[in-house]
Amino acid sequence: MKSRQSWKGFLRMFSMLFLALVYSAGTITPVSAALEYNEKIPFTDDFDSCTGERVSIDGIQHIIGRFTKDAAGRLHFGFTRNTYGAGTGQFSGENYILNDAVTRTSFEIVPGEPRVFTEQYQARLIRQGEAVSGDDTLIHFQFKIMVDANGNVTTSVEIQNVECQ
Repeated sequence: MKSRQSWKGFLRMFSMLFLALVYSAGTITPVSAALEYNEKIPFTDDFDSCTGERVSIDGIQHIIGRFTKDAAGRLHFGFTRNTYGAGTGQFSGENYILNDAVTRTSFEIVPGEPRVFTEQYQARLIRQGEAVSGDDTLIHFQFKIMVDANGNVTTSVEIQNVECQ
């Protein structure tokens, strides 16, 4: 299973949001109000399916995020991301859909302190009109955000494993 691009837009967005959050620590609104982020990011990617063929997917990731600062000066970021894509198998021409939904209630960031945030989630690649069981692909991902004491942000996504269902 290989994923090249589908999460790069999300990673880019997340890195930019974290940099904005860390560098604007003094200007984030108090806990009674929030700074919101709402964007739809198009993507194109391809995956190996459980049917043994490569599937090209075009889709949208919809991300809604919220930044707040509490009375103690700690910064919080929570988000919801929904992914939906559709595509075709390279050999069979069969139709597939890809979807996931991720909700993270809050990351806490203390300016000047390094942090590592790890999140695990799943995406499902479903073959439409299937005649056999076990050909849907469940992809387990691990997403990591690292913020050093200087506010530098790095991100990574790994495919942990794949299940055929």
